[in-house]
Amino acid sequence: MLKVLYLAHDLADPAVRRRVLMLTEGGASVTLCGFRRGENALAAVNGLTPVELGRTADAKFGQRMAAVARAVGGLRGLLSGVERPDVIIGRNLESLAVAERASHLFGGVPIVYECLDIHRLLVNDGITGRLVRRAEAYFGRDVKLILTSSPAFIANYFVPRSALKAPIMLVENKVLALDGMPQAQIRLPPNEGEPWKIGWFGALRCRKSLQLLADFSNRMNGRVRIVLRGRPAYSEFEDFDTFVANQPYLSFEGPYKNPEDLPAIYSDVHFSWAIDFFEEGLNSAWLLPNRVYEGCLHGSVPIALAGTETARFLSRKDIGLTLHDASVESLEALFEELAGERYGALAAAVAAEDRKSWLADRSDCRALVENLSRLVPSAPETHTADASNPATAVPEGSTAMKTDVCSSVASLIIIPCLNEAKHIKPLIEKLGSALDQLNARIVVADGGSTDGTREIVGRISKTDPRIILLDNPGRIQSAAINLAVKTFGRDYEYLIRIDAHGDYPADYCQRLVEEAELTQADSVVVAMETIGFGIFQKATAFAQNSKLGNGGSKHREGAKGHWTDHGHHALMRIAAFETVGGYDETFSHNEDAELDYRLKKAGFGIWMTDKTRMIYYPRSTVGTLFRQYLGYGRGRAKNILKHGSMPNLRQMLPLAVVPVFIGAFLAVLSWIAVIPFSLWAVACVGYGFWMAVGQRNPYGPLAALSAMVMHFAWSAGFWMELLSFRNRKAS
Repeated sequence: MLKVLYLAHDLADPAVRRRVLMLTEGGASVTLCGFRRGENALAAVNGLTPVELGRTADAKFGQRMAAVARAVGGLRGLLSGVERPDVIIGRNLESLAVAERASHLFGGVPIVYECLDIHRLLVNDGITGRLVRRAEAYFGRDVKLILTSSPAFIANYFVPRSALKAPIMLVENKVLALDGMPQAQIRLPPNEGEPWKIGWFGALRCRKSLQLLADFSNRMNGRVRIVLRGRPAYSEFEDFDTFVANQPYLSFEGPYKNPEDLPAIYSDVHFSWAIDFFEEGLNSAWLLPNRVYEGCLHGSVPIALAGTETARFLSRKDIGLTLHDASVESLEALFEELAGERYGALAAAVAAEDRKSWLADRSDCRALVENLSRLVPSAPETHTADASNPATAVPEGSTAMKTDVCSSVASLIIIPCLNEAKHIKPLIEKLGSALDQLNARIVVADGGSTDGTREIVGRISKTDPRIILLDNPGRIQSAAINLAVKTFGRDYEYLIRIDAHGDYPADYCQRLVEEAELTQADSVVVAMETIGFGIFQKATAFAQNSKLGNGGSKHREGAKGHWTDHGHHALMRIAAFETVGGYDETFSHNEDAELDYRLKKAGFGIWMTDKTRMIYYPRSTVGTLFRQYLGYGRGRAKNILKHGSMPNLRQMLPLAVVPVFIGAFLAVLSWIAVIPFSLWAVACVGYGFWMAVGQRNPYGPLAALSAMVMHFAWSAGFWMELLSFRNRKAS
């Protein structure tokens, strides 16, 4: 059992209780320590009596830092009765400092930094901001994983500003539902003469929201009432209680228990206020607040502010109302247009959304604990379908398990395509079994075929409407996948990428979904087996399947199932794909490796499966092979220029081919100049003959020629991209 020491910035924060529940339900043993904020009572959390580290105060950063310093100084005594943990989680910056000290006391324990709010000082451009970020970098120097709740935190802070370099895992503020999935509720409009109700629930810390809602309810003269529930941050208001008491159409009805009280409090309102002006333009514009998930789960229509991450999130789902500016007039305009029929449509759209968009269940809890378990150095990498665990092991070839797992999810199968008339029909027929078993749709994203491919797909789609022909104006594969996900992705959990110029086992898609469900991976990648038919194609296949051609790449030669950094793209959770922004369409090649880099950076897990693989047919002429690998080389260079990720050794070696080739021309000055190029050529040819003899394959010598074409083209493409980038930068 994973032992977690959870260090909280505020023991009374409901999000702390939710995280402790997630960890314990996921199978971890939790020790809770933290600070008491103000006069908040110190109470047991899920049966755990916390260890108090000290008291802190709202809006007093200096006081909190002093409390942290005292806690760090006395931490040995405070933790004297605590068993050595496997992982330490520090919630927010103040707890991160304590976590760093605790890790040292316990002899070096992996640290996880949980940051669900970006404090305004962290994005301050002055000396204070630089000092705070330097402190974050210092205390976070041993952080192994960052947990955060909004993609905008990653895009606007952790990637461009923070000095922390740990992988990032997105854990949204979803409602924890451990007793089954609540039924969808369609909220009804008020009866004649009754007011509309807006609920503002949770952490009440925004003075501007309070004033705006009060002014609006007064303007509407009783037609709209405002209901407040939760914990007011009294330090942010001059006199919260007196202000509320003087408002005729606004009431504060006290705190509530999350998630137990959520159905009752949200069933009493029509709208949920999903706007927060606290640290306006920064944290408030980037967060995805708890109340979005709580309100939508229980049927209330969210109100968001244009230009915020919340508004973008709701817009992608086509639900809720968007306030164009923070004014009474804008609110009034929204409600003046609101009739019972329109509200019914708004409420129905919320109720129709997939419930998993709003809630986290026990599978999410297990996935979180499993990700944390991977940080433990002494523990082997395991996954949910560990064959050593009889509770989770799946018998090989168990068709019952396949059917149960596959039928429970919906998958979008995408085939990027350009002039594949010879392959497209048999490929679609082979994927036919997945349509029923995976509740799937096949989208052929065509880049402008002129060989009859479009007509073939059109005829097939007339007999089966689950097969769609989609025009891909971008022509390249990355644009095809992005467009298909944007057009159809909201109805599916997984996307499965199928290359038209390849072949697949009949149960390929089903196996991928099984692996994703059993491992809880965000991406499942496969190994490729290359097969050829003509003489040159067979030689190229032999080269690409060997270390001479692939340098030992595991997604080429295959390996046991394992967590990896990259592989041939097969399946991906659409939520993960959209979180990192999909494929970069400026990449015509190497787009999969570039996306994998961002997935890993964001904390998503990539699983290399050994349960299935794809068959790839290589290029059949020297010219087409050369152009293909020229593109691969350029793509790899673009990846390095974009992310600063250096190539590994197997990529560094062919990188030198073009320089030694050019250097060989210096042989007119000295014969020594030709030696490096000669050594490379002799090594390739020698390896080819060795393969021919050792593996009794007559294509070995010709495979050496294919490998040399691949090496040279890759190297040339790489250097061309570097030089063109330098020229663009200079101009």
